[in-house]
This record gives sequence, structure tokens and C-alpha cells, in this order.
Amino acid sequence: MTTMTIGRSGEMTLPQEVQERCGLGPAVSVRLIETRSGLLLVPLTDAPMSAELAQEVEEWQALGADTWAKFRFAED
Repeated sequence: MTTMTIGRSGEMTLPQEVQERCGLGPAVSVRLIETRSGLLLVPLTDAPMSAELAQEVEEWQALGADTWAKFRFAED
């Protein structure tokens, strides 16, 4: 898990290994999805998802409700 800090202008710098693994580079658009447990960034590219990233997504999707309850979120 990586911790990032939001800069004064609202910018975030993704670690280089994350950029490479997700196919992110200059001028690549991402979709920002707000979830109950946080934020999800989805690259909007034509490149296929790497096998490593696909496995990680599968593992996250398999987490039970008790695990997700550990993530903080604010109720509306």
C-alpha cells in the first residue's frame, strides 16, 4: 500500500512503479470514482490490464465486508 500527499494545487504524484504497471503516462486520462471506502482511479487507455494488476483487482474484489469496514469513510 502506498501513501501519497495531496499538494497545494490538488495534485498527486503516483509512484513510478504504479504508473508503469497501470500504463499511465503524460496526457493519459483517468476516471475518478468515489466509493464508500475511498477513491478509485481508472486509466482510460486502450492498453490491456497487466496480469499482475488483474490479479490484484481480483484479490480486492474478494475482500469481505469485515475487511472493508476497516476503511474509513464519511456517511452523507
